[in-house]
Amino acid sequence: MKTGIKYQNNLELKLRCDQAGQTVCWHQYTTYPLRLSSTFRLEGVNSNRAYHYLINTSPGLLAGDKLNLALQLESDTSLYLTDQAATKVHPMPKIDTKAVVNYQITVAADANLELVLEPIILYTDSVLEQNTVIQLHPTAKLFFSEIILPGRLARGEYYDFNYYFNRLQVSNLTGKLLFTDAMRLEGKQNKFKDHKLFASLPIIGNAIAILPNIDLQLITQQLEDLKSINSQNIEVATTILPTNNGILIRALSNKTIKLKTYFTDALNCIRTITNQSALPYIAK
Repeated sequence: MKTGIKYQNNLELKLRCDQAGQTVCWHQYTTYPLRLSSTFRLEGVNSNRAYHYLINTSPGLLAGDKLNLALQLESDTSLYLTDQAATKVHPMPKIDTKAVVNYQITVAADANLELVLEPIILYTDSVLEQNTVIQLHPTAKLFFSEIILPGRLARGEYYDFNYYFNRLQVSNLTGKLLFTDAMRLEGKQNKFKDHKLFASLPIIGNAIAILPNIDLQLITQQLEDLKSINSQNIEVATTILPTNNGILIRALSNKTIKLKTYFTDALNCIRTITNQSALPYIAK
């Protein structure tokens, strides 16, 4: 999708298949504060999928920071991308200051992107705006998840940030809109932060899976079964997208590990149904 906005990218990553059919990086560019790990083959040398860690060498996001990330997956490639650590959004006491993160992602025919982000921690007086624009071929697959902590909960911070805004836009390669979602989470001005549901389960998880030509009813049923297995201190809701080509997941919990485990189980469920290798445990 042409947005009319030209970003100076902090990360550019382009992937294609080599002669052996493995996903390899043929173009990589990074500038401070971002770095990219080398490629891991966690499922053996015969795996098509490439695993990468995204590394932020700064202390976290500060007032005025703007990170732009561009990913391009060519046909038949498969990428699992995650952060090395949680994203810390530091205090921004000066009025009208914020940090911004932009993703521009293109996924070609029969390619598969799994973007599984580590938690975002919103410190006191912080502001974060995140914009994600994804273009998908009709046969491409996507799993994208995020976890939001409304403060350093162990230190007693709880909705002391200013706000968090996230806009996700998914289209096909010609620009036709498939799905859009916008979330503005108020911090100090949030009238519902002390409601029983949010106070007891303050950590928020969101995920979207685009799965063309897959039995979505079967997946939603299995995701509900996963929720039953992990029912203590977690609430999960799933819905099929209006375009009938994917699933949206919303989740709340009182522990980060609960949401991370659920999303890992959900991704493994999807991989099983789509005849892919299960996600191995990744050391953090």
